[in-house]
Amino acid sequence: MGPRHHRLYRGHRAKSLNITEEELVEIRGAERTFDGAYWRTALKAFSMGMIIIRLFTNTFYKIGIIFVVFGMALLGISILRRKAAGDVFDQRKPFETSGFWVMITTFVTTVTYLIMFVMIMKL
Repeated sequence: MGPRHHRLYRGHRAKSLNITEEELVEIRGAERTFDGAYWRTALKAFSMGMIIIRLFTNTFYKIGIIFVVFGMALLGISILRRKAAGDVFDQRKPFETSGFWVMITTFVTTVTYLIMFVMIMKL
C-alpha cells in the first residue's frame, strides 16, 4: 500500500495539493514552531508587560515596558524567521538548521533579562 495522500486547499482559489503523511508532519511541525511557540511567547511577554504597567506603581513601569519590547522583538523574530524559511518542500534549497534564529532569540532574551536584573537591583 502506498503513502496516504491528503488534499489541502490553499486560499480562495481552491487550488489543491496532494501531500504525503510525512509532508503533513513537517507542515504541522513548522506551524507549531512559527505560529505556536514564538507567537505564544511573544504574546505572554507582551501581556505580562501590560499587566505590570496597569497594576503596579510608576516604579515598575520600566520593567513593564521592557516586557512589552521583548514581546515585540520576539514577534519580529518570528515573522522574519517565517519569511526566511520559505517553502519546506523546495528540493532545490539545501536544508538549513535554525541555529541563526536560535542565536538571535538567545541574544535578545539574555539582553532583556540582564536589563531587567539591573533595573530590579536598582529598586
